[in-house]
Amino acid sequence: MTNLRTNLIALAAVCLLAHGALAQAPAVASNPVGVWRGTSKCMVRPSACNDEVTVYRIVRVNASDSLTINAFKIVNGQEDHMGVIGCRSAESSALITCTMPNGVWRFAIRGDSLVGDLKSPDNRKLRDVRAARSH
Repeated sequence: MTNLRTNLIALAAVCLLAHGALAQAPAVASNPVGVWRGTSKCMVRPSACNDEVTVYRIVRVNASDSLTINAFKIVNGQEDHMGVIGCRSAESSALITCTMPNGVWRFAIRGDSLVGDLKSPDNRKLRDVRAARSH
C-alpha cells in the first residue's frame, strides 16, 4: 500500500511539473506563407512616399528560413507591382526580416495578423504596415 501511495504521489508531481512546463512553452507561430492584405502608412512627412493599400504574397524559397515577399499596391482597384524582396524568418517563423539598401523591413506574425515596419539605416521608422491573411 505504501508503494502504491508513493507511486501516486510521484505521478501527481510529474503531472504538475509537466503542466507547468507546457504553460511556459511559447505558442506555435503562424505560417507566414500566403497572401496578406492591408495598409502601408508613410511615417515621414513631408516626403515622396504615400499611404497605400497593399497586398503581400509571401512564399518560402529553398532554405527553410528564406522567404520572398512580392509586394503590390492597389491603384484604381488594380494591383500595381512594387517589387520582390528577399527575407529571412526566425526559427519560430513569427519574425521576418528583409534587408534592403534603404533600410530593414521587420514583420511579426500572430495568427492571421501581420504587423511590420520599414526603418532607415539610421533607425528612423519610415513605414508602418498592418495586414491580415487573405483567405
